Amino acid sequence: MEADFNMAREIQQVFLPQQYPTFPRSATPDKSALRFFHRYLPAAAVGGDFFNIFGITDSIAAIFICDVMGHGMRAALVTAILRGLVEELLPLAMDPGKFLAEINRSLHAILERTNEPTLATACYLIADMEESELRFSSAGHPSPLRVRHDAGLAEPLKAYDPRHGPALGLFEKSTYPICRCPLAVNDFIVLFTDGLYEVQGPSDEEFGEARLLQAVRGRVHLPAERLFDELLGTVRAFSGRQEFDDDVCLVGMEAACLGPRRDGGGSP
Repeated sequence: MEADFNMAREIQQVFLPQQYPTFPRSATPDKSALRFFHRYLPAAAVGGDFFNIFGITDSIAAIFICDVMGHGMRAALVTAILRGLVEELLPLAMDPGKFLAEINRSLHAILERTNEPTLATACYLIADMEESELRFSSAGHPSPLRVRHDAGLAEPLKAYDPRHGPALGLFEKSTYPICRCPLAVNDFIVLFTDGLYEVQGPSDEEFGEARLLQAVRGRVHLPAERLFDELLGTVRAFSGRQEFDDDVCLVGMEAACLGPRRDGGGSP
């Protein structure tokens, strides 16, 4: 059984992006217009968090992140299904709402044949460099954050548009509104799963999303990787433990350069 879990862990690691796409495709990683970062910490040998980063065109990037209910082998099997669905539905990748709706429909058709209820929260986000805009849809997932390095600000994307649809797999037919947000040079977009903030302190108080946002706002001028590491350190210090009870996934996208702005950006 231990050998099987080790093999499953190795396979799941292969499922995750082995290298990030560059924009344009011909660019080297240090010259890419968009740069990516992640931290992936499964609570067990295998986890229920999954993410993917891919290029749609030379000026449009996409990030998919999801969190399957629970953790361990059962959740890991569902992440494998979701990975296959993401690959299969790439022709719909330009439309976040349709993309999530079709993933939900296919996942529901599979999960309704099982005896145990399972669901997954997810967020699918497109970064359009020519339009200087983010377009995103959420399936009950925690709101990503927009860290505006130049302005020294950090805010959740739900401050621009709070609409979202239900978690994946719950209903056969679900709709997912397409939300929009400006994207500026030196913006850093942070996506994460709830294992990062659903951590209990010694007095059984939860770290929570409000503390997470406060922790990010206190570190808006830090480089991306240091910001991620300090966030994890802050949560660990709060809980008094090095290990997390749930899977943790952090994904970041930094805009090094963009096309000409057409809307002037600004706060919500």
